[in-house]
Amino acid sequence: MINCLILGSGRSGTSMLAGMLHQAGYYLGERFHQPRDSNPKGFFEWYRINRINEDILAAHDGIGLRDRLFKKILKKNTIHSPGKNQRWLLAIPEGAEVDAAPAGLEGEMRAVLEKEPYAYKDPRFSYTLPAWKPYLKPDTVFLCVFRDPAVTVESILRECRGQEYLADLRIGRRDAYRVWVAMYRNIIERLEPRFGSFMFVHYEQILGGGALGRLSGFLQAQLTGDAVDPALRRSQGRHPIPREAEDIYRRLCRLAGHEPRDVSS
Repeated sequence: MINCLILGSGRSGTSMLAGMLHQAGYYLGERFHQPRDSNPKGFFEWYRINRINEDILAAHDGIGLRDRLFKKILKKNTIHSPGKNQRWLLAIPEGAEVDAAPAGLEGEMRAVLEKEPYAYKDPRFSYTLPAWKPYLKPDTVFLCVFRDPAVTVESILRECRGQEYLADLRIGRRDAYRVWVAMYRNIIERLEPRFGSFMFVHYEQILGGGALGRLSGFLQAQLTGDAVDPALRRSQGRHPIPREAEDIYRRLCRLAGHEPRDVSS
């Protein structure tokens, strides 16, 4: 079994894949976020990994905004400057670098990577992977999970409406698309060419079992579909998708070998 990290926007099927890896015997952490209605089978996400990634990304709040004055008057809790635990919805501008962790995090990053085989999942890895790379085991590979952006965006907005810790985040549909585009553009244009060892997989390929053999071979692990529940396919996207998001989605589908249904347009 090969060590791996799971990347991709929140609400894209990353928890479903992490659940499969947990069932296969991967180490995902000591304590997970508790299941709730939006993820009844669980998130399989370790708070300690989230905290490290939050600390890495804190330095990038407000990056790319036009001037210092605008940064000062910018109200907190937007996709450009989120609040505590909200940086899985941070939109970092194209070309911004997240190459290093703040001083003092090295020991903790090494500590969480001691137990193998690990399979850590956090949407924030879509930005922070370069900061982790010096500490990862040499065989570590990367799984990028995605789904129709219209569906993902509706699920993100529903999560923001329903969770107290997100109640003060100012986010609308256009903002959610900006987050989605920023994350996946960074993955396919910066991370994958730089680090390689990526596998791209569509939510539907996991849900339908079509990716099971490919995932098992890539990870050198015996995966089953027992953790996958087709009844969890609940979100629907019924609005026009921005052209930029549609273009990135089609690129992701090509990388995953997935034939997309007609996306909303």
